[in-house]
Amino acid sequence: MEDYVARHIQFRETIILDEWKVKVYTISKDEEFGHEAVYKHVLDQLPAWLERKNSFNSNHYGQAFLILHAASEGVFSLINWWLGGYMLNMHVFLSNPDAPTSIKQISGDGLGPCTWELEVINHERLAWIKHVLKKGNNPDFAAYLSDTTTVCM
Repeated sequence: MEDYVARHIQFRETIILDEWKVKVYTISKDEEFGHEAVYKHVLDQLPAWLERKNSFNSNHYGQAFLILHAASEGVFSLINWWLGGYMLNMHVFLSNPDAPTSIKQISGDGLGPCTWELEVINHERLAWIKHVLKKGNNPDFAAYLSDTTTVCM
């Protein structure tokens, strides 16, 4: 196992796609993400990814976050959205930076997020609790969308 090395976690933008609002984050060993072709291609995939259903409950709030993580194995893309109040739906994909349009889904066999991706997920969890769950019948989705993180951990 390699020693833990801090990575740059950066909020990039919020994308609006029909009924969806998606916060986008990148994670990289380097200060800059550096895989813009993969980034663009992943964003092009979002409409299809957000149509995916799950076995629990497909009702959602139109609030999602996407993590693109430049790792040793390639660029991981984790699309997550809130549903059923307290549940997080997640699909994980892997891209080869040398072939940016080559993406394969790798979730479904037990693979979960890594320590750096969990940092973003934890931030989003806390923001969801603060701005949505604790607001009862008056969730503040605008405050949730503006609550982002950029950190080197």
